[in-house]
Amino acid sequence: MQREHLKFLRNWRHDPIRVPLLIRGVRHVGKSWLVNRFGKEFSSYIEVNFEKDKRMHVLFPPHIALEKTLEGLEIYTQKKIIPGQTLLFLDEIQECPDAIQYLRYFKEEMPELHVIAAGSFLDFMLEKVGIAVGRVDYLFLYPLSFMEFLTANNRDDLRENIEHENINTAIHAVILDYLKNYMWLGGMPVVIDTWLKHKDASLCQSVQDHLIKTYIKDVQKYAKADQVEHVGHVFSSIPQQLGKKFKYSGVNPDVKTYPIKQALHLLHQAGITYPCFHTSIDSYPLGAEANEKKFKVFFFDIGIAQRILGLDLAKWVTDPFYVKQLGFSAEQLVAQEFIAYSEPSQKGEIYTWYHESASSQATVDFITRRHQEIIPVEVKSKTQGGMKSLKNFLGKYPSSPYGIRISEGMFNRQSPLHEIPLYGVKKI
Repeated sequence: MQREHLKFLRNWRHDPIRVPLLIRGVRHVGKSWLVNRFGKEFSSYIEVNFEKDKRMHVLFPPHIALEKTLEGLEIYTQKKIIPGQTLLFLDEIQECPDAIQYLRYFKEEMPELHVIAAGSFLDFMLEKVGIAVGRVDYLFLYPLSFMEFLTANNRDDLRENIEHENINTAIHAVILDYLKNYMWLGGMPVVIDTWLKHKDASLCQSVQDHLIKTYIKDVQKYAKADQVEHVGHVFSSIPQQLGKKFKYSGVNPDVKTYPIKQALHLLHQAGITYPCFHTSIDSYPLGAEANEKKFKVFFFDIGIAQRILGLDLAKWVTDPFYVKQLGFSAEQLVAQEFIAYSEPSQKGEIYTWYHESASSQATVDFITRRHQEIIPVEVKSKTQGGMKSLKNFLGKYPSSPYGIRISEGMFNRQSPLHEIPLYGVKKI
């Protein structure tokens, strides 16, 4: 599969002030595949996997002697390390915390060597060992976006149609058909690969089930003893609260808020969930005035979310845009797409807006910034639907030039409301 982040890696390779790169993302999101693919563009490629080969740990002792470490790597791999020509990949680096500290010394002592590290649940490890600011760059990798999904299906022609907004009713119907599959498959590479090879829905769902079990088990490994049981409960409850203000009581009304809050924090740290905080938008950046008491929570992958919800696939494939849960699934899709198209070197963030008073209440699904302008975004599962909250927002903030409604409709740009199809989030 082709990943957009290859462009990022190629730019990083030729950056004159390049520093080692640390790729962050959940397990099975394609970090190793991406680097292995990139490694083919070097004359020499060396991969170290700290999870599969525990013997490699001894080459990265707490007492750092970089020259000796590289000498040991050459002997062990029987490959010559040539700065400027070799790509050194340190995979699953969280399994060898001492190796994380080596990254800063690659920058200081051998800046010409291309070094990439990757791992899952790195936030937990970075909290403990830390890393010097400016000594490492980051690349955040997420599930395949819908655009990448089209490429995986050999439909770059449809991508071009979307990019140029060259859409008629026939093309629109074809793209919606692909979107229908994407919204239950999700963007995890192993699931998409299974679908492309076998076209077997039950097999794909079995893969999703395996991923779900893996993620719960992984997060529980980093949880404290009194948090373990709550992690699974929170994980399972999030899809049921999609599109709604998150309520701790919605997880388990018989459990106090604090352990639920801690379990949710663990899922955020792991990259399995995305918080969508309310912002007053009175300052820049949007997160400067985020209200952590008012928020929604989204999953990292729509396919995983749909699977946990127990989506009736028979109904979905025959009538996907009328399934009861579609409204919330549409919000999950848009949240995931916003994250996928965010700046790769920074952790993706999404925001919402609430207005509550004694006489009225309004909610705008997402708030984004485009060309330094604040843009409110509403998501509708159908082309119909009231836009009271959006109008409320535009009335309250006249500096916002227009609002966006995302639905199953086609492109239509006419202020103060721009219509964007569910598959066109990248255009925002």
